[in-house]
Amino acid sequence: MFQKSQIFGPEKLRREMKTFIILLAAFITLLITVDLFSQTGCPVNSNSSVPPTPYREGYLTFDGKGDFLRTGDIGALEFEEGTTDSFSISARLKITRSFAPQYIFGKKYTTGWIFSYGAYQPGYVSLYMGGIWKNIYYLGADTSWHNYEVKYNKQTLTLKTYVNDTLRYSYSDFTYPPLQDNAAFTVGNVNMIPLYGIGSFWPPPGYWFKGSIDLIRITVNNSIAVNYGFNEGVSQIAKDSAGYYYSDKTYPGSSTCGITHMMLGFMPAADTCDPEWSKEEIPEQTRFSTLGTGMEYFITGPAGGYSQEHASICMTVWNGYLINGGVFNMAGENPAKNIAKWDGSNWSSLGGGLNHEPLGFAVYEDELYATGIFDSASGFGSMRFISKWNGSAWQEVGGGFSNVGTVLKVFNDELIAGGFFTAAGETYAPSIARWNGVEWRSMGFGMTGPVYALEEFKGDLYAAGSFQFAGTEECNSIARWDGVKWNPVGTGISGPDNCIFDLTVFNGELYAGGAFTGMDNVICSNIACFDGVDWRAPGSGAGGLYCFATDGFINDMKVCAGELYVAGMFTEIGGVEANKIAKFSGQRWCQVEYGVDMRPRSLEIYNNDLIINGHFYSASGIDANTVVKYTPQPNLTGNINNNVIASEFSLLQNYPNPFNPVTKIKFQMPKGGFVNLMIYDITGRQIKDLVGQFRTSGTHESDFSGSGLSSGVYYYSLLVDGERIDTKKMVMVK
Repeated sequence: MFQKSQIFGPEKLRREMKTFIILLAAFITLLITVDLFSQTGCPVNSNSSVPPTPYREGYLTFDGKGDFLRTGDIGALEFEEGTTDSFSISARLKITRSFAPQYIFGKKYTTGWIFSYGAYQPGYVSLYMGGIWKNIYYLGADTSWHNYEVKYNKQTLTLKTYVNDTLRYSYSDFTYPPLQDNAAFTVGNVNMIPLYGIGSFWPPPGYWFKGSIDLIRITVNNSIAVNYGFNEGVSQIAKDSAGYYYSDKTYPGSSTCGITHMMLGFMPAADTCDPEWSKEEIPEQTRFSTLGTGMEYFITGPAGGYSQEHASICMTVWNGYLINGGVFNMAGENPAKNIAKWDGSNWSSLGGGLNHEPLGFAVYEDELYATGIFDSASGFGSMRFISKWNGSAWQEVGGGFSNVGTVLKVFNDELIAGGFFTAAGETYAPSIARWNGVEWRSMGFGMTGPVYALEEFKGDLYAAGSFQFAGTEECNSIARWDGVKWNPVGTGISGPDNCIFDLTVFNGELYAGGAFTGMDNVICSNIACFDGVDWRAPGSGAGGLYCFATDGFINDMKVCAGELYVAGMFTEIGGVEANKIAKFSGQRWCQVEYGVDMRPRSLEIYNNDLIINGHFYSASGIDANTVVKYTPQPNLTGNINNNVIASEFSLLQNYPNPFNPVTKIKFQMPKGGFVNLMIYDITGRQIKDLVGQFRTSGTHESDFSGSGLSSGVYYYSLLVDGERIDTKKMVMVK
């Protein structure tokens, strides 16, 4: 995002144009050559616009429970005996768990190498190469920062170790066997293959690294093979799920995104804990705060404890509690199996919990209903993908479903359920059914694919998901129930993924979020809104993650404090940078601080705060173990003589965008000043000044007409008294 101090000019535009061409070429190549669900990577440059970490200066801290970074199979790091003449390994790090064996980084699956502490001899930092151990330094219980360097010269067969630039050990006649093993280079532990999955590695749980790393640099034959400066933010470390492997457990199938630079997590075996981004400077005050210690899936054994992959997926409010469901066995400090309740201070369980994760909740006739992947409740027997909690026991609901349920909604005094099932109880009900408290009933002929979202709008029920037909009508993933049958809502969505994940009502319109590129023949990127007659795009949509066919997706939305909050996989929305969480006033999109590190899943309102859960481990720089609270900022505007007075100068996103050929541009001024509202083409050439005169405080609006101009990207800048306030881009499509 442009700041006041930045100057917008031809050089900036040339860079953006170059980036646009690179991304367009990459996207075309992706469409031609790569299937979304089989790809293993995407161009690193395509994600260079990921919002920055909150800490420009910092280092990574590993918690010893399963944190790690990984990259691909870097062949140079196998130090092949026949081709490697020399190598050096440099690192700046500190160890915070003394006298416990730890694999810090390396590239070993069978015969490779490890940089370790205490794994060979207690208290020693050592190097393992093909079955040979060599000590680097006796660290003991020292937990301070040190600079380590190991240098090998093949001509002289010498291996020398340095700590803080002082020679510590020198080994002569040093040789090692061939190390080629096609392992991944990893930090935080080793023993991983590049395309890992279940069983791809299983190092002893006690060998996870606990400490911090500032840099790792490795040269082979005087060429740099690895140069990770963890003090450099996202310039080298993809601390964002644009560079993660992740597993989508909510819906069948999985997607991957990333390339052979450093990535967090792995798919789909244990633990994707996020190494904490530790700060060397105090961050700005955040409006995010924790809910206890959040959720965890923790396993204990003879070698100690370690954390497996865990996530929060769905939420609701019931009987004064915030209900959270997901994949975990601990809620705060208390055991809780995949479902827990929060009373504002503490987490606690609901009976013995569920054997697998819930995906959707609803409150019906004062009881809590849950649907999902589970098929039993601990201590209460089989439940077949849906159950209800009456405050003391889990109960079966009408024979359950034939397959997974995903969403629940109360409508017209009935509980509506959607999912992957074809039967509810003994009733044939493809993908959608209704429960009156006694029995399940069908709704027309159901859908030809799963239902993910349900919402009431203007007295009718709307259902959305990934289906072509609803009943006998072709609906393309969204349909309206009139009480008798399903009806299309325009022509539905289009795009390579063709899926809607959420529906919600905001400012009298129905909003749909998901993975799509068009709605009812209107171009819209992953989000659209409906006034009951027509669909439109609320801004330029959500995207920025070019590993996805739709550049990302939106999976949940919620209205809080008069604004629409959206969550999903995106790095920009409505023309502004936003890291997977954003808010919309109805006119303007804004980022929500630094967002979350990995994937948000669900939004809920509890005690007037916005609760966000998902598969993430930090939010805007604070620790947040899959669930976090955000307290909305108070309204910073006031009314004077019916004119809204802003607290600061602000340039809003044009509307509509894309446009043809006229669009409106608004800006807000806390005080008067001479205003220039400049329009530029993509080369940086000035086209027009829409204002060019003094304006008083308040909100102002100007129309821009692109008549006579060609389709494409244009930019507009607000200058007040000669100072550039902001610059945004807009798209004209004729």
